[in-house]
Amino acid sequence: MARQKIRQLTFSAWSALVLTVVLFVLLLAWTSYRFLDPFPPKTLIMATGTESGSYSVFGEKYRQALALDGIRVELRSTSGAVENIRLLRDRSFAVDAGFVQGTVGTIEESSNLLSLGGLAYTPLWIFYRGSETYDELGQLRGKRLAIGPEGSAARKLSLDLLKLAGVTEQQTEFLFLPFAEAKQALHAGKVDAVLTLGSPENPLIQELLNSKGIRLMSLSQAEAYARRFPDLSHVVLPKGVIDPGASNPPSDIHLISPTTNLIIRKEVHPALVYLLLKASVAIHGGASWVNRAGEFPALSKQDDPISEQAQRFYKSGGSWLYAYLPFWAATLVERLTLILIPLGMIILPLLGIAPWIYTWRNRAKYYPWYRELRKLEKEILDAPHKDNADDYRARLDRIEDAVSNIRTSVAFYDELFILKEHIQIVRLKLDALSHISDKKS
Repeated sequence: MARQKIRQLTFSAWSALVLTVVLFVLLLAWTSYRFLDPFPPKTLIMATGTESGSYSVFGEKYRQALALDGIRVELRSTSGAVENIRLLRDRSFAVDAGFVQGTVGTIEESSNLLSLGGLAYTPLWIFYRGSETYDELGQLRGKRLAIGPEGSAARKLSLDLLKLAGVTEQQTEFLFLPFAEAKQALHAGKVDAVLTLGSPENPLIQELLNSKGIRLMSLSQAEAYARRFPDLSHVVLPKGVIDPGASNPPSDIHLISPTTNLIIRKEVHPALVYLLLKASVAIHGGASWVNRAGEFPALSKQDDPISEQAQRFYKSGGSWLYAYLPFWAATLVERLTLILIPLGMIILPLLGIAPWIYTWRNRAKYYPWYRELRKLEKEILDAPHKDNADDYRARLDRIEDAVSNIRTSVAFYDELFILKEHIQIVRLKLDALSHISDKKS
């Protein structure tokens, strides 16, 4: 009975340990699947801008870049940055990322949005007709001005700057036209000037830069506006950068420019965030007409909350896993690491006590019989009566049979033999008891 109880206790303790480890592993696996998302979604929805705008050009480049890793980017056309930030803030819209200029408003720390950094300068281009040279916004007073559609950053920025320069709708006609329509209206003489935001790579901007009869305003007060609006930068379109042979432009053009940021929702999968950051380096890392190579992407001039992953990326680069493994494999290993680290903190201590458990498990097979043997020996010495000898011998035989059937590791055979020697010692004492009793008789 004692042997059976000990065996049950030993089995229960060992089973409890194994069950605890298994349950912990299963819990971590479920947690990783539920909260860590080991595999990223295959689709990313990106808010861009008008079909002819710079953001559409950017979006197409990101679509092509992420397609190389098997991610499908759905581009959602919008009226511009103002609408983009609205869509990102409103969870009822299925939008994961979007292009937003710093001038449309800051992102609150408590919001569901994060910035991945600045991507590029998107200057305010002011194209106008006529032979007269304009270099101040106040000279546009009384003109017909196309300043961008509702929801565009160009419209918001233009109204803010024109108001500061004393140009209001009381004496000036504002037309809220998309850039493509505004360009045609400028060529047709239906508007006097077009104010638009865009990268120098925008085909429509390049078309106007090379159009006869269309001039680009160089703002003499560009630095002053940059001081008044912290989200703006004073940038220069260098002399001859468009066509050095024709010296186009014939002199430096001073512009003001917000910085376009890539904004994401916090729940975007970390693997997709990495792909966006990697693509941003490839797309925006080179030189353009208004910035030097390596100037973008960057975290400079950021008032918005920055993604921790972006901070690590700009500081030390991306994970080395992505350089040596396929995207899906690198993602899996990176996410599993988050599981294995806490798992290791549990498993390593268990491995440390494993030898002790192994030793205890083997020795526990002897302990009940040692107790039985000690009890029997004490009874023989305390009550050395011949009448009890047969009972003592039967109990001793039972102990010896049980010990002979113990299965244990070879490493513990010596202890098994020692136990058998002790049994023989007790048997000798029992034989001596019987011999003494026979003499007395």
